[in-house]
Amino acid sequence: MVDDRSVVEQAHEIQMLAKELQNNECELPDKFVAGGIIAKLPPTWSSFATTLKHRRQVFSVTDLIATLSVEENARAKDTHGKKAHEESSSANLVQKKNFHAAQRKKKNRPVVKPKAATFKKGKEKEKGLCFVCGASDHWAKECPDRKDKQKKSANMVVSESRGSGNKEVAPC
Repeated sequence: MVDDRSVVEQAHEIQMLAKELQNNECELPDKFVAGGIIAKLPPTWSSFATTLKHRRQVFSVTDLIATLSVEENARAKDTHGKKAHEESSSANLVQKKNFHAAQRKKKNRPVVKPKAATFKKGKEKEKGLCFVCGASDHWAKECPDRKDKQKKSANMVVSESRGSGNKEVAPC
């Protein structure tokens, strides 16, 4: 088989040769003819031939020709799409209006150098206001008024009963 002609037509020719042999009392099995067609596919069809060989099903010659026809039509569409895409070319051009005026404006601007960043370490920083109590002598993490830093306490009332001398303790 060659790439210049339709693969389906060439497969039909091989099928006709097998029919002539059958008429002359030399019958070839369908599996053998289908395998011969797959083996003789052109070099550009080698990947498709490999996928056909890896299929587990047994092809009849008519099924194989139908599959080849579908693949050939798909390849024809792909090549037509590529040719149309290659023939039509486009270019996008973006221009800035008054390019030279924009350059002149840049030249007249004073050059401003960015200030170097200064970093202060740890305790050299100025203390701001505490977010919890508003005092300026400590940060919120050191605030004694924080809920998680407060000591938990309970109010209790101690009373003595009059006659027995026993003390009763009752939480409030």
